[in-house]
Amino acid sequence: MYQTTGTIALPVALPLEEGGLLGRAQLAWHAYGERSDDNVAVLLHDLTHSHQALGPAEVAAFQPSGWGTELIGEGRPLDTSTLHVVVPNLLGSPFGSTSPVTVDERAGLPYGAALPTVTVTDMTRAVAAMLRGMKVERVRALVGVGLGGMVALRLAALFPELVTAVVVLGAARALPEPLRERLGLTRHVMRLDPDFRDGQYEPGRGPKRTLRKQYLEYLRLVHGAAAEQALEAEADAFAESFDANTWALLCTAYAGGDVTDGLSQIRAPVLLVAASEDALAPPSRVRDTYHLLSAAGVRAHYHELPTPSNHASLLTQARRLHGPMRDFLRRRG
Repeated sequence: MYQTTGTIALPVALPLEEGGLLGRAQLAWHAYGERSDDNVAVLLHDLTHSHQALGPAEVAAFQPSGWGTELIGEGRPLDTSTLHVVVPNLLGSPFGSTSPVTVDERAGLPYGAALPTVTVTDMTRAVAAMLRGMKVERVRALVGVGLGGMVALRLAALFPELVTAVVVLGAARALPEPLRERLGLTRHVMRLDPDFRDGQYEPGRGPKRTLRKQYLEYLRLVHGAAAEQALEAEADAFAESFDANTWALLCTAYAGGDVTDGLSQIRAPVLLVAASEDALAPPSRVRDTYHLLSAAGVRAHYHELPTPSNHASLLTQARRLHGPMRDFLRRRG
């Protein structure tokens, strides 16, 4: 499979939703399949994933890459024999895009806690700017997973002329309120750990015990009643490799994301996919989003993975989605 990778520096400072400008921002990306005039699809990753959707997967228990193997490739929903699949690394994610671990050229040190708050809308505008830099005028398929699903809905609302069809896996208009509150407190809880040092800890250090605890709680939401030992091992590896400021920034964006006000602006058809036991995007929440879209005149479709299925199943059992996704995208191809 033909693959390309790179980084795009946004040509102008990015206006941030909560005020101010983010200058010299950049997004890393990876693409699969050869490009033609109108065959671009975009796949947006979940909270802690990278843009390396097909890997190679990391050796450690925490594996942010390789998550898209059932979505991308010949015979998959995003078929690389006909599509050029671009996977951006979302703004704020630490795998090559501007994030707290990015070195501020003026100071010669990582931004750390000094990087401004980034929202779902900021992530969306950064992806749109990246696509403009790639001279992409129309996206044939826009697919988002989890946090990336929220970004996909916001992108379809803010830039309706850009999007032909939208597939949202494991996301709704917003997280359930108890989760929004919990994730919204991430930075506050970090500050209670003396190793956080107001976010000014040395690279590779920081509040690893708190980071491990918070990520383990998140994993339990993602995987449900999975093998606790495996989740513990992944949380250990995550705490050793992931940056606490970055985790706090991403969780704050996820918690604050609410795309309800933009649903009526979407013009492309939308397929919403829920897992029956998904704590992050419960079917009731996804169906609510479906009804709001339908009421706004959007051609919305809903598909649910039956029990047993959780948030992780949307990728680990993605083969069960091949038929519904292919049928939906083929009708809009």
